[in-house]
Amino acid sequence: MRVIWLAAFATLWWMSSAPGDRAFAVSNPQSAIRNPQSHLVQLDIIVSDARGRVVSDLTPADFELREEGTPQVIEQLRFVQAAGGGDPRLFSVFLDEYHVSRGENTDRARAAVTQFVEREVGSSDLIVVMKPLDSLLTIQLTHDRDAVRRVLESFEGRRGDYEPRNAYEKNYFAGTPARIESARNQVALSALNALAVHLGALTDRRKTLVLVSEGIGRAERRRGQEFLPSLETVIRSANRANVSVYPVDPEASAADDPGGAALRTLAGETDGLLIDGDLLGGLSRAAADSKAYYLLAYRSMRPDDGKFHAVQVQAKRPGLQLRARKGYWAPSPDDALRAEVLAKINAPKPAAPLEPAPHVSTLIRPWFGMDRGDAGRTRVTFVWEPATRVPGDRSRRVPSRLVLTALAPDGEVLFEGPVSPTGPATVDEPGATAARALFETPPGRLRLRMSIQDAGAQVLDQDVRELAVRDLHAGVVISTPEVLRARTAREFRSIDTVAAVPVASRDFSRTETLLIRFHASGSSSERPALSARLLGRMGQVMRDLPVTPAATPDGENTIDLSLAGLASGEYAIEVTAKSAAGEATDRITFRVTS
Repeated sequence: MRVIWLAAFATLWWMSSAPGDRAFAVSNPQSAIRNPQSHLVQLDIIVSDARGRVVSDLTPADFELREEGTPQVIEQLRFVQAAGGGDPRLFSVFLDEYHVSRGENTDRARAAVTQFVEREVGSSDLIVVMKPLDSLLTIQLTHDRDAVRRVLESFEGRRGDYEPRNAYEKNYFAGTPARIESARNQVALSALNALAVHLGALTDRRKTLVLVSEGIGRAERRRGQEFLPSLETVIRSANRANVSVYPVDPEASAADDPGGAALRTLAGETDGLLIDGDLLGGLSRAAADSKAYYLLAYRSMRPDDGKFHAVQVQAKRPGLQLRARKGYWAPSPDDALRAEVLAKINAPKPAAPLEPAPHVSTLIRPWFGMDRGDAGRTRVTFVWEPATRVPGDRSRRVPSRLVLTALAPDGEVLFEGPVSPTGPATVDEPGATAARALFETPPGRLRLRMSIQDAGAQVLDQDVRELAVRDLHAGVVISTPEVLRARTAREFRSIDTVAAVPVASRDFSRTETLLIRFHASGSSSERPALSARLLGRMGQVMRDLPVTPAATPDGENTIDLSLAGLASGEYAIEVTAKSAAGEATDRITFRVTS
């Protein structure tokens, strides 16, 4: 039976969580360490004054709490305000068509619940409406009031009508009316239990379950079906889930009617209310109960015996009226075993993230610089320029924007955001998209993903690569030299600032002047001696280059090189730092085109 079996599984799943696990953080964790058998208990309490007004200024000292006569210490008290912009309320309506008479009773119940949804359920509140044979896998609370109205409009009582209306009823609701009625009782109880379990998994706050029924009898028990939910199971699940049941009986069943007695028991044992006279007034009371209340938590030292433990809560302040649940059901050893088994079964296997295939885009020319960072990390600088177009290339794919994502080996996002292209005399302006990305990472492998876009933010290509990040905190080190270019004296003055952005290109003309910046540091306070040489294509030394040392130990050293006297060809600048701790060398290769 679809509903019964799914409800049974849902019940087992719910028992995998001890009561109150999601309710409160323990304010005194040492008590839990000293008493490993303790467990957290949570109760929702409605407090009003003599005129029926909500009292919202109580503290733990204003309550007296006892568990089976033994005083308890309140660990936390939270006032929940679910109206006027507070937390949204959770409502569920179960339309027990099998136990509501057709005609006047159906119409009366439908009208009352519809008005309840229209008047009492706010726009921010969530609600779900179910019928006995609705699939439990589709339970979904919603803000869509039109969908709720459609379900309510289709509500039709079938009490005493045993004519099957679908294949499921033909296959499983057979035999005498008594047998069919027993199966219907089981379906209703199983669905109620699963609905309470589902609501309990959503939040620790009070939930309202409106049950439209004229009475639910007990299901016939057969061998092998002892695990199926009963009335007691529904009560236990509702209390564990902090769900209050409000039965709506349009017939007002007699007190000695077994079905009506079940409704009274459900309401009384879950801090709800039996609504059998003024239906709309009773539903308004249910909505009011969920608007403002206290959530009280304490740690019980009772063993996990699976038994019911009575709890008494009283307000010390005179003149207050208080409503609370009568107690709680402790988890049992079977519950603990079931929780362990289900946790292993339901634990999702860690899914390895799908990594895009490595791809080096031909549309861009990137540059990565490395320098010492803080706490043993390496500072990485990234800039890029559009690649030089090949003669004869007629494609119009011109990149003008790039979105960079830098990931550490453990998946930590080190940088994510847009980077604009750099170029001659580029300076980062406040408020504009930066032309370089700066971030720090531990030495090791760095994963980089670049989404290359045109001026209209259309993706032209993807660049996916890995970068080996050096450890720059041992011995004498030189940061990756930055190259800045200028064509005029005015441009040169603009690039001789911290805000100037290095270029990625290494092709220059003889009309340009290069400014090379780098840091050099040793393992001690001694500043290393610096030197630089201009090398030809074959590595031969052409001349020494003067290095302007930094004014401070953490400042930048600079080399000023005019290209006016160089012929077209390939060259290199070799930078060397020496100290008693060792020596470090780095080279910058470039090409003079004209």
